[in-house]
Amino acid sequence: MMQPGDALPAESALRAQVRAGAGLTIVTGGQTGVDTLAAEAALRAGLPVHVIFPAGWRQEDGPLTAARRRRLAGATLHELSEPAFEYRTWTGVYVSDAVLLLDPAGGTGCRETARAARALGRHLLEPADGALATGYAARWLTETGASVVLVAGCRASLLGRPSGVRGLRADIAAFMAGARLRHDELRRR
Repeated sequence: MMQPGDALPAESALRAQVRAGAGLTIVTGGQTGVDTLAAEAALRAGLPVHVIFPAGWRQEDGPLTAARRRRLAGATLHELSEPAFEYRTWTGVYVSDAVLLLDPAGGTGCRETARAARALGRHLLEPADGALATGYAARWLTETGASVVLVAGCRASLLGRPSGVRGLRADIAAFMAGARLRHDELRRR
């Protein structure tokens, strides 16, 4: 399997495109679950959002639907040249400075994200459920110097109970509030 170090020209161009904006940019992998929740929360917070999909606009249950595409209105959507979810994971980490990983279910994709972050030398934050606070997120983003953050986590089929999703929504909302503070700080410079 290809790794981002072997990125095709399209993926190299993607890295430049994601980094072209001022302020803080949020990247997600376009999967159902945490990725989609994070993209929607970042859009509500007024942050620039890039969503990266494997070739064929793949999600766990098939290609991106028109309804899901509408939920991501305002985000820049990217389709990679490779169909593998692992390649998408590595590419998302590759284009980012730091990774927020929300993994309440212990999914294999999340383990791959953590492996990619360590291998590529990216800052990695894996908070316990309910441990994210706006102030903590803003401090972490400032300390890492991140301007592009990948938010990744479990796909919808692993999340299970609605109560677990509510907790994730609260963590994601707190992180995005901190990200908005960092975004504004970077734009003032």
